[in-house]
Amino acid sequence: DFVQGLSILSRGSVEEKLRWTFSLYDINGDGFITREEMTDIVTAIYELMGRLPDECPEEEKIKGKVEQIFQKMDINRDGVVTLEEFLEACRNDDAISRSMSVFDTAF
Repeated sequence: DFVQGLSILSRGSVEEKLRWTFSLYDINGDGFITREEMTDIVTAIYELMGRLPDECPEEEKIKGKVEQIFQKMDINRDGVVTLEEFLEACRNDDAISRSMSVFDTAF
């Protein structure tokens, strides 16, 4: 899985990269990203960046970030983000599209 992921990141199309990213965010593999899963991902990103102290005063920031993401991605407002919603939201966001192209030169 790891090698396949690196291959997709370095040689895959934007669509493949987004699908792979969705699969990472869909922690339980049920085809949906829930607020809980997104919270876990956002928290992990904060921790990787060294920005989440043990006392978690940034918990509200994380909750707010997750809500922002869901406002953008949960197009039908059913409380989960499907692959189709994820792809559409990412395709329509210039910053996300640019970030996917960073991997083209990273490896």
